Amino acid sequence: MRLETFSYLPELDALEVRAQVEWILARGMVVAIEHTERPDPYAHYWTLWRLPLFDVRDAETVLAAVEECRRANPGSYVRLNGYDPIRQGQVSSFVVQRPDEGA
Repeated sequence: MRLETFSYLPELDALEVRAQVEWILARGMVVAIEHTERPDPYAHYWTLWRLPLFDVRDAETVLAAVEECRRANPGSYVRLNGYDPIRQGQVSSFVVQRPDEGA
């Protein structure tokens, strides 16, 4: 199944995910983590994992929240989103877990 921007490329490894998180944070974006068991191309909204990370500026905190979501939802897809507060829209979105990968 193809989902989001990076889905046509090989899976991102831990360092590549970290680089994307750092890119998002360096641009002052707000990070949100979402999950769903069955993505549907017509359902654009996934379940939000906790509140968006409004004041977070370090990658470690974001990656810890992603890992917490993965552990709590091992059978779900998990994605990370970057929202631009100036443009008021989602700028980046990519899947960081697929169910067949495990937690």
